[in-house]
Amino acid sequence: MVFCGTFLLNYVKKCNFIHHNMKNFFCFVLFFLMSLFSFSQKNKKEIENVVIEYIRKYAVFAIEEMEKFGIPASIKLGQGILESSSGKSSLSKATNNHFGIKCGKNWVGDVYYHDDDIPKECFRKYNSVEESFHDHSKFLQQPRYSKLFLLKKDDYQAWATELKKAGYATSLNYANLLIDQIEKYYLWKLDKTTTFSIERRINQYLNYVKNKRKDSFFRIFSRKFRFLIKKLFQSK
Repeated sequence: MVFCGTFLLNYVKKCNFIHHNMKNFFCFVLFFLMSLFSFSQKNKKEIENVVIEYIRKYAVFAIEEMEKFGIPASIKLGQGILESSSGKSSLSKATNNHFGIKCGKNWVGDVYYHDDDIPKECFRKYNSVEESFHDHSKFLQQPRYSKLFLLKKDDYQAWATELKKAGYATSLNYANLLIDQIEKYYLWKLDKTTTFSIERRINQYLNYVKNKRKDSFFRIFSRKFRFLIKKLFQSK
């Protein structure tokens, strides 16, 4: 908002508000749009920062499980982001359950009752998030998910689609939501086979995302306001 105020003052000097009503109008509109854009971008950035921090913390678990079980790291992290709201949901905080896995008839561990599709449903409770990531891998070894492991490890779209078909979630749009998260945060890069250490892979990924986010902001900013700014400077 400080930036927007400074921007407006500079344009007030350019604009003669007494004699040029049209310019006055454009300056007001520009200030309004800048304020709205600044607010929306701030909220968006805060949400994205939460997600990026989630990925930074748990990518190592996802990659380790990928190497053990063949489940794409992008799928595991994408599901974790969706199912736990990046670790911020009340269920994930109370149980370390980041994948919304319910008790089922064979579960012998701790349980937690939480309202979901129906009131007081039974969910698995874990001692750590790492334990939740590992149990998610074992959960997908059930026969109904067997078709997943016939798919290529780097075909996250096919994995997301098959997860929905196998009944992992009740949302009709689950596959698309999962794919959106994977593509928005470039999680597919973590599925690439490499000889680099896990730590180095994660650092490369985080640097890549940082640069992409920076480029994206300036591209959006330019597209939305470059034309208005140019017209205002050119007006007499």
